[in-house]
Amino acid sequence: MLGIDTKARDGRAVVSKGNPDTASNVAVQVPGTANDLNNVDKQIERVDRLQKASRQRGGDSTAVVSWLGYDAPEVDGSMFTTGRADAGAGDLRSFTHGLRESHTGERAHMTVLGHSYGSTVVGDAAAHSNGIDADDVVVVGSPGMSVDHAKDLQMDPNHVWAGWAPDDVVSTVASNKTLGENPADQDFGGKVFEVDTEGHGGYWDQGSESLANQGRIIAGMPPRPGEYRVPPEPSPPGTTGPKW
Repeated sequence: MLGIDTKARDGRAVVSKGNPDTASNVAVQVPGTANDLNNVDKQIERVDRLQKASRQRGGDSTAVVSWLGYDAPEVDGSMFTTGRADAGAGDLRSFTHGLRESHTGERAHMTVLGHSYGSTVVGDAAAHSNGIDADDVVVVGSPGMSVDHAKDLQMDPNHVWAGWAPDDVVSTVASNKTLGENPADQDFGGKVFEVDTEGHGGYWDQGSESLANQGRIIAGMPPRPGEYRVPPEPSPPGTTGPKW
């Protein structure tokens, strides 16, 4: 347990599997909409799977942190604006730079991951001030990272990775609306890794290529490439909305 606050709105919890001060590979997982202290056990399960996936692919010395260090949006209008991301971005920057300062030995390979609105927080934090000092950024099920291009994240775009499931409506429908361009689109300028899971919450399914690829990135290895999302066609004249 790296930090807990039961008084701040829905609460805060920062929990690590492994010691981030000594691990050679350090990852920070930022959850998205509707996460609070009531379901932090689910987030701990996800970081446990990520740590194991990294270790299975050579990252024997790996620590993965579940960072619920911001007030995640509820399922309401707050998830369609960058307000919560703007409020939490500074704390995420401080946390990742703090990990750099407290780490002993050689510089760790650091990966910052964001799911759903968590990817918006990661993008907001990376794009401003002194960034997040990550070696790799991974987003899954992203509605947008608050920026239009990977180059805006103050890091090598070749180390900005996106995963998306074809039936994940957040990645296929909600993105490109109010929270920035879809990071799974080729025009965004990042990279896409293979996902073989379904829905918005399946990216950590046991035995999946999606989980394995995230483990590879955390361990400093390239993932298996995936296909970029194809943006929807413009609506024909006289119709409403895009052709999904």
